[in-house]
Amino acid sequence: MDPFEEQARSRLHGVEDIDLESFSASFLLFRLATQYLGLLESSVHRPRGLTTAGFRVLFTIWVYDELEPRQIAGLSGVSTAAVSGVLTTLESKGLVHKRRDAADRRLVRVRLSDSGIDVLTETYAAQNRLESEIFGELDEVEGFTERLRRLLNTVTD
Repeated sequence: MDPFEEQARSRLHGVEDIDLESFSASFLLFRLATQYLGLLESSVHRPRGLTTAGFRVLFTIWVYDELEPRQIAGLSGVSTAAVSGVLTTLESKGLVHKRRDAADRRLVRVRLSDSGIDVLTETYAAQNRLESEIFGELDEVEGFTERLRRLLNTVTD
């Protein structure tokens, strides 16, 4: 336990109805997520000209081939307002193509360009090397992954 967590637990110790182990789990998860995302952005995404949001949008489109911006937002975890700006940036870099839906001209569909696919796959390969390095520290990655899925299902149900 580092000094910050110790101090936080000490402050909470006398507070009525506080589960200190749940506090620590949440506290550490939040700190880990923040540091992990910062590491990905600084060492993987930014050097390749992307933000983390830009990478998430590219990855989401790549998984589904073609999506509407509202679908991208829902699947990527990037807000609808932010997706609009991210798509404008990605389009200006030639990484995505937008087109009007043939059945409903009000709708826009987005696909990766060939260079978008190249940037995405090269960036994800670098990200996966970092993921393997970090998660390689765990004895049982599959069990950890399943626990994370259970937690995610708890907060999304």
